[in-house]
Amino acid sequence: MRSPDGRTETEALYHLAEFVEWPPEETVVRGPTFNFCLLGQDPFGSLLDDAVLGHPIGEKPTMVVRGNQFGNMSRCDVLFISSSEAKRLPKILQQVGAKNILTVSDDADFVGDGGIIQFLNNKGHLTFVINVDAAKRAGLRIQAQLLSLAKVVHDNEHTSKD
Repeated sequence: MRSPDGRTETEALYHLAEFVEWPPEETVVRGPTFNFCLLGQDPFGSLLDDAVLGHPIGEKPTMVVRGNQFGNMSRCDVLFISSSEAKRLPKILQQVGAKNILTVSDDADFVGDGGIIQFLNNKGHLTFVINVDAAKRAGLRIQAQLLSLAKVVHDNEHTSKD
């Protein structure tokens, strides 16, 4: 369950996007860039910019968007929800709804609350949990290579202590 090559959370965030299949562009409105959004207090600083900017996803250039209100952010492909937003998490996930957004957080029981990918620190190693039901609701398909590295759960399973 270790992240590929022991990468940091910021690098893992970028690489997660490479193993997710979004709906075809002809079926949904997609922007000209692939946006990594960070909602709430920024735990990454310039590390996220270094990991993402200049590294396209498919043929799209990447952008980093930071904000404190999901409704005020431009279109997101990957949305990292900071643990500073824990009290607002149900409302944020409701706003995200079934949009084609890969939601990620390191907040306790994030996947149990309906998020898609939760980062865990397992004895100094980055591991993650994937809620496949949440991914399906978002219209996203997680590739088998990524699923094989994660603990896979469904909506009714909780993971905060794993």
